[in-house]
Amino acid sequence: MALLKGKAILGQSGGCTAVINQSLAGILDAAKASKTITQIWGAQYGVTGILSDDLVDLKAQPKSFSREIRNLPSAVLGSSRYKLQGGEEFEILEKFEKWDVRYLFLIGGNDTAETVLRIAEAAREKKYELRVVHVPKTIDNDLVETDHCPGYGSVARFAAITTQEAGWDTKSMRHVDPVKIIELMGRNSGWIVAASALLKRSEEEAPHLLLLPETPFEESGFLGDVDRVLKEIGCCVVVISETIRDAAGKRIGVKKDGVIRDGFGHPYVEGAAAHLANLVEKNLKVRARYDKPGTLQRMSIPYASTLISAKPMKRERKPCSGL
Repeated sequence: MALLKGKAILGQSGGCTAVINQSLAGILDAAKASKTITQIWGAQYGVTGILSDDLVDLKAQPKSFSREIRNLPSAVLGSSRYKLQGGEEFEILEKFEKWDVRYLFLIGGNDTAETVLRIAEAAREKKYELRVVHVPKTIDNDLVETDHCPGYGSVARFAAITTQEAGWDTKSMRHVDPVKIIELMGRNSGWIVAASALLKRSEEEAPHLLLLPETPFEESGFLGDVDRVLKEIGCCVVVISETIRDAAGKRIGVKKDGVIRDGFGHPYVEGAAAHLANLVEKNLKVRARYDKPGTLQRMSIPYASTLISAKPMKRERKPCSGL
């Protein structure tokens, strides 16, 4: 089987993480070392850069480029949340044929995986030989059949450390505002919220309550739990997902005038933590504050997860003792 020679396009998509440029640098270094990739272009602002011919020559960048971008925050090529319109995958394919592009690497999450699949299926239908690679990226850590996603480790550290810091602050201010509610990302998965408890060593330490999007929110139960923690510990730190829902699937804290959605139909929802803080103050008659780190949590470089090379474990061979 002959080696497939041609140009490569690299792109970044979706919410930027602390390590999304690490992935880009790794692909770039490997592409430069390849004997089959003749040119390397970077698509500015994700797939929209391909559609608008907004490409940058990555092969012409200095040798230090990939090293310099590794620890830069956000996406060095620019990112987007663009859903391909009907037939645009074939428009992209026409461009690839014209440019002799045979390799496509898109770094992203679930929505990027959908984009990559559509382009791959279009190439298959048109019998155009194209290598399409979806490079995992999402702080949500919810890509199907993916063990873990680059970006999650960093936001998990952010969640764990800042929750501990918030816990100490709330403990100190318990006579002023004894309840703190922290709203974290995660869309429909609770991995980030769960990570906020990674440094917890005792019942007294934060977080005291976790509200996951997978578990329906129930108002009276929430208030009862907060009241119980206040009586037992004296202060209460609650970490919640921005997408907590009630038993009917309605998101908590949605404003009456509706929600704004991105190109893939995902709503930008604000107000869950503020709503819960108001509930606490109204029903328990104590001061409640809330924090929402927002995009800071997913791309904060000081919390970037480091790569640790683990040595193989030595296992002793022992006879099976049976069941």
